[in-house]
Amino acid sequence: NISVGIGLAVLGMVIFNVGLTYGLAKLGGQSGGLVPGAFAAIAGVPGSPLYNFALGILIAALFAWILGFGATLAEPALNALGLTVENLTNGAFRKSTLMLAVSVGVGCGIALGVTKIIFNIPIAYLLIPGYLFALGLTWLSTEEYVNVAWDSAGVTTGPITVPLVLAMGLGIGANIPGVIGGFGILALASVGPILTVLTVGLIVNRTAEGIAAHEEDEI
Repeated sequence: NISVGIGLAVLGMVIFNVGLTYGLAKLGGQSGGLVPGAFAAIAGVPGSPLYNFALGILIAALFAWILGFGATLAEPALNALGLTVENLTNGAFRKSTLMLAVSVGVGCGIALGVTKIIFNIPIAYLLIPGYLFALGLTWLSTEEYVNVAWDSAGVTTGPITVPLVLAMGLGIGANIPGVIGGFGILALASVGPILTVLTVGLIVNRTAEGIAAHEEDEI
């Protein structure tokens, strides 16, 4: 049984690595290289820019959000984290709620990261306010939601999100004049789920307290 398990695990990792190399990484690089054609003139997109600057930026950010949202939902670690959280909170914080909150946060962080690359914004201007806001929400939240929220940022280092997002960021940065690289997307993607999970945790906590108070009044 051990030999069969090890063999299947190795086979699965080999197949996953092939898909990662020829699928996700290529998808991120190619899409990232073509997305700037929505708002800037690049060689790979005939007739670019396809839209005016403001609409093109909005489309690029929306594309990045959808890409980040979908990649996060596909992360195996997020599914395991959701089950653990649902058990720890006795069903108050459902797995589907956590997965949705983390995915939305990562998507928003990646969209903000793409905007940061396009406008060449110093990353400190975005990270410092984000983490200060996260610290404020941490002070307002209870311990279990704080632990879950800060741990959920680790989903951005998963085997699906990292190659896809990094390839997209590098592709965008390489096709925008004056931009060096595409770094900073994962850093912003990490603070996004912290903010969304803490916010949802506060809502869940307040809702549970309201239900308990209502039940006490009825008694």
